[in-house]
Amino acid sequence: MITLTEQQRQIIEAPAGHYLVTAVAGSGKTTTLAHRIRYLLDHGTDANRMLVLMFNRAAKLDFESKLGRVLTGSAPKPEVRTFHAMGYRLYQRFVKEGYLRPFQTKILSDNETLFQLWLLARRVIPKEQEAELKRNKKDHLSLALQFIEAVKGQLSSVDDVFERSALDPQFQYFIPLFHAFEQWRKQHSRISYADMLYDPVRALLETPKLCELVSNKMDVVLVDEYQDTNEIQHTLLTIIAGKRADITIVGDPDQTIYEFRGAKPAYMISGFAEEYEHVSTRDLSYTFRYGHRVALLANHLISKNDARRNILCQAHHGNPSTTSQLHHTSQELSLLTKTIQTSDHQNDSAILVRAWSQTIGIELSLLASQIPYRMAQQKGVFGSDELMAIEALIQLANDDYRHLSANARQQKFHLLLRFPHVGLPDGSLVELSRELSAHDSDWGRHLLAAIPDNLHRVQSLKLERLARALGKVGSTSDVSVMLKHYIEDTSLYDGIRSLSFNAEYGEERVEAIKAIVRFVSQLTGLPSDVLMRLETLRQSASNAGDVGIELTTIHRAKGLEWHTVYIPGFNARHYPYGLRKQALENSEIESERRLLYVAMTRAKHALHLFAPGHGQADEISRFQTELQWNECSKTAALLEDSSPNSNGNTFSPIAQRYAKHYQLDLTLNAKAVGLSTAGDKEVWFVERIRHRILGTGTVINESGPAFTVRFDDKKERVFSKEQAPRFFEAI
Repeated sequence: MITLTEQQRQIIEAPAGHYLVTAVAGSGKTTTLAHRIRYLLDHGTDANRMLVLMFNRAAKLDFESKLGRVLTGSAPKPEVRTFHAMGYRLYQRFVKEGYLRPFQTKILSDNETLFQLWLLARRVIPKEQEAELKRNKKDHLSLALQFIEAVKGQLSSVDDVFERSALDPQFQYFIPLFHAFEQWRKQHSRISYADMLYDPVRALLETPKLCELVSNKMDVVLVDEYQDTNEIQHTLLTIIAGKRADITIVGDPDQTIYEFRGAKPAYMISGFAEEYEHVSTRDLSYTFRYGHRVALLANHLISKNDARRNILCQAHHGNPSTTSQLHHTSQELSLLTKTIQTSDHQNDSAILVRAWSQTIGIELSLLASQIPYRMAQQKGVFGSDELMAIEALIQLANDDYRHLSANARQQKFHLLLRFPHVGLPDGSLVELSRELSAHDSDWGRHLLAAIPDNLHRVQSLKLERLARALGKVGSTSDVSVMLKHYIEDTSLYDGIRSLSFNAEYGEERVEAIKAIVRFVSQLTGLPSDVLMRLETLRQSASNAGDVGIELTTIHRAKGLEWHTVYIPGFNARHYPYGLRKQALENSEIESERRLLYVAMTRAKHALHLFAPGHGQADEISRFQTELQWNECSKTAALLEDSSPNSNGNTFSPIAQRYAKHYQLDLTLNAKAVGLSTAGDKEVWFVERIRHRILGTGTVINESGPAFTVRFDDKKERVFSKEQAPRFFEAI
């Protein structure tokens, strides 16, 4: 039997109207929605006039399961759909009505789309960029696909979307590429996943009479994970609801992490209230997932963001006492694996990374420590070009090439001619690798002899450096020394950076290579021993199943939870994540805070962050200071011990406000936490207050020099913090 909180009951039993529900991580929002639906059905709402919209299929299936447990019997149930399923149904209807052209029912896959983009890109890209496109084909096309999907999540023109993006001017050709792809798509009657929404919504906007077919048919619309909606989804919701439906949106602006898809926290913070009159706000501020330590850390971090609602995440009384550890170390991978090995909950644990380059070293360390792991939908380290190139070098040092077939040798040399890329067209690389494969030894000398006379001097210098490096590969049996010389002789890292399709991707590749080199350099023995060890690890990786610790990115962890969460790389490079030379804008830093907030709030029982060691001050993340780790630990200890006071310690306003919810006074000389006298200047950190003239109310937001109070008559008013002590007192 589920025991509902007072907050949940207020939402479940609320009268008809528009509602904006801010739900913190793990607050039981889907359970609340399910009971809200039951309440509405029990009080006369027609199930056929109720629509529930979910973010994705997994969320839909999970919600339908919960709803089935709440709605017992054979009574009619409301329709539960994803946004894309709703768009697809409208698409089919508009085709039937003659407003949209018929389309093939086979939806375009990403692979099909990428193939067409490759054919079209070569037609529209400026001639001077053709070589760069061919050299970094995969990366250009992946970014182009992401751009096209971003355009189709918005209502702006493709030119405006590009102008607002952070894309380098070299990708200006994405604009004509978008138009060319749309022309091809229509000629062949194909639609992609994004088009399920893009085409019908644009049709609705361009043909107002179409709106009559879909608007004002529902009495109630409920939307989950609203912080993840983009402009197209937001527009579809407003059209479907029309003037008739009561709308309830549920989500958490602090968990908006899909900005690259067009999601914006502003849709929840201000957009919904601006779109509809008389919107009532409700909070689900109690989490059922983790204890005070994680809640306090998360609150301190996210409170630094301006683009948010001033909601305080609170651990429910029945939650576990979550442990949290901040590990300072210069040997991160070693400490990470040792910490994991001491856990009894590896199958219910996750390592969450900010960037995929981090997984390279982690995966190799897990394999070496024989820690089982799983990586959903990823090829893993042994499928990476970087590791294959380094293995090719070690095989060359081990004199393995003379025993390979000419074809196998050609593949190896083709790989090494791109490590770093010497800047030649792929056809020229094939010719050079074929020439090298015809020989059994002295490949450095043969490469020097094969350098064409008509090359640009820069290309010739790169080939000469590579030839000298290949000639020295077999001069030492120490693999770490060999790799060090190769990297220096070829200017490998500079070469990777200079020919990568953008700066961030170049840095990611360099970091991946460095992680592999560090790991391989620790493997002692002859090149043959190192190769044998790598092969053993490859076999272990191929045998990985569905058990073990999860290794994934924070973006993929959204909506999930684990007993224990490990966050490596908690440093200035990854948090906030910035590989560009330019300083990050405030909006980018806020986005990075939200990512870390999401990562930390996946933990139920234990949270581990791995930060640079003492003495590495320049590598410390700015977020580490914002977390106020020691203060959070002290406050949590006081709460867990039910201590009567703070023993003279001072605490932040966030800690004081948090403790007040649990009737714990963190001060020694004041009668209440937060505002205790008319002269206390921190009135906005108190939940319930009394105005001399206007009566009692609740502080719902504070930003800059002002704070907002919702009074008991439901009216909201904004006040100056400077003048607040003259008019307010705590209740």
